Amino acid sequence: MNATDPVPVGVTVTSVTGDGTMIFSGSGTLHRDSRGIHLRYMARDGEGNAVTSALHLGVGRAMVDNGTYRLLLDPSHPTSARILAEGGTLELNVVTRRIQVDLMGNEGAISLHYTLSAMGRELQEMQVTLALCPMEQV
Repeated sequence: MNATDPVPVGVTVTSVTGDGTMIFSGSGTLHRDSRGIHLRYMARDGEGNAVTSALHLGVGRAMVDNGTYRLLLDPSHPTSARILAEGGTLELNVVTRRIQVDLMGNEGAISLHYTLSAMGRELQEMQVTLALCPMEQV
């Protein structure tokens, strides 16, 4: 695997407590180094809505950075994040239920399952799955 291999990325986002499932497809770059696995991707759904993100996977933890907010996912303890919302900043509490990485080279899947809450109220329970396949299979 090269330092930054291009990979097709399929993103499935399921809001367990809300909006149902959204499916996106696109591409990204996969990079591994001593700090972990780094995936940057951009994908669109059938209606043209886009999701762009950088995912950094370390030992037992993940950082999701979409450019406007960063979520630290850590199953060993709750974390928090600040996002811009109407009228100011919203402090989110993040409870990570599971991070699962099944990659062989630059193919496989990454699953993230987490719950977002604010002001003592659960907002969303999310299941995000990123499916990767090598370019030669496209």
